[in-house]
Amino acid sequence: MKLAAKLILLFMLGVLGIVALFSWQTIRRQLKWDEELRANHVDDVVGALKPAIDDAYRNGGVVTIQQAIEVTARHIPGQELRWVEGVPAGDSETKITSRKVSRISVSDKDGETVAHTFVPLEIDGSQAGGVEVSQSMKHQEQFIRDSMIASLLSLLGVAALSGMMIYFGGVQLVGKPLEKLIDQVHQIGEGKLPQPPALKRSDELGSLAEAISQMSRQLDQQQNTIRHTDRLGTVGTLAAGMAHEMGTPLNVVAGRASLIASGKLSPEEVRQSAQTIKSEAERMTTLIRQLLDFARQSPTTHTRIDIGQIARTTCDLIEPIADKSSVRIDLRRDDQAYPIRGDATQIQQVLTNFLTNAVQAMPDGGTVTVALERRQSSQGDRMVVHVTDQGRGIPPEQLDHVFEPFYTTKDIGQGTGLGLSIAYGIVQEHGGDIDVQSKENAQTTFSVSLPAAEEPSAAAEEPSATAPS
Repeated sequence: MKLAAKLILLFMLGVLGIVALFSWQTIRRQLKWDEELRANHVDDVVGALKPAIDDAYRNGGVVTIQQAIEVTARHIPGQELRWVEGVPAGDSETKITSRKVSRISVSDKDGETVAHTFVPLEIDGSQAGGVEVSQSMKHQEQFIRDSMIASLLSLLGVAALSGMMIYFGGVQLVGKPLEKLIDQVHQIGEGKLPQPPALKRSDELGSLAEAISQMSRQLDQQQNTIRHTDRLGTVGTLAAGMAHEMGTPLNVVAGRASLIASGKLSPEEVRQSAQTIKSEAERMTTLIRQLLDFARQSPTTHTRIDIGQIARTTCDLIEPIADKSSVRIDLRRDDQAYPIRGDATQIQQVLTNFLTNAVQAMPDGGTVTVALERRQSSQGDRMVVHVTDQGRGIPPEQLDHVFEPFYTTKDIGQGTGLGLSIAYGIVQEHGGDIDVQSKENAQTTFSVSLPAAEEPSAAAEEPSATAPS
């Protein structure tokens, strides 16, 4: 809207300037034309009087000249003529001060403007005097006033019509489409990707809308690629922990298999050993499947999921790493469901990042607490997950930077600084909030608050989705 207002203002100033200049030029040309017309008229009048003045001057002098001028003036309405003597006399109040035609406009006692034109005359080779023609400027002033009023009305009319056309054209063709594009850019900035074109037009704004939409699709693809890369990095860490964790069941499987192969077991002992091998194999299969599901790149699909179940699965996934670092994971949740709408893999990625950071923050061991709660707020019903460690903590001056890309407090080679930034983007996409509270050398708590999913209707109840298992 600001751009449309500026365009309207610039156009209005241009129109006002053009109309004002045209009106001024019109009045100026009319005044010049009136002046020339008046001068030509005076020349014609004096030219017509010249023979009579010459004859009167030779025969009767000034008095006779004045009488001849007065007689002639009776036939020229709206004008006054008088003779101005050229030879100074002792009792004369008027004498010639110019040898050329001169013109002057003055106001009389009634405030009316009168134009006086003096035309000098030579008779028999000497400057005898001149004729002064006085004309009222009332009609000319009335013409100027009428012209100014007409110009002003035209100016206002053109300005009003142009203003309305540009305003509605600017608002409809420029202002509102730009507002749509700005709103879409804000949505992209908030992480709502991808975005369809906000405008379906064949002009430049339509091309800009298509370019913005294409940019949002490319950002969505790049964002998914970065998240997948981060998950693969986490998978490497998890695999290292699982390799250690799977050593025990593999030893059990190998030992039981050796006993069966020795032939020294009774049928019942063979059956029990087989059951043990089967149980340990299923345990390892579950761990490997969880790891593969977590590493798999899949499109984002928001469904109804239970964040409590995701928290349980994630804790089980991180437990081998935690055991290796002498860290215990304490999951505190009741039996109620914590439903949200979102992507299970992405939410698991957020919690995995928090738990991995918590374990790494306690090299000497300790307890990581994962607590769930249902909270009422001004934003409605929220599902909140708190991950608290007993590690080194984060200095206050670094708290405002922990979610920035490539910012890390870990040693070189131990982190890229993308994990928390990616987690922040995922939570924002899900309409949630993420917060961190820390006390140095005491504890750090990462909290994720997500909007609760609406209860499904009885007519069309969705199946509850859980994390990959």
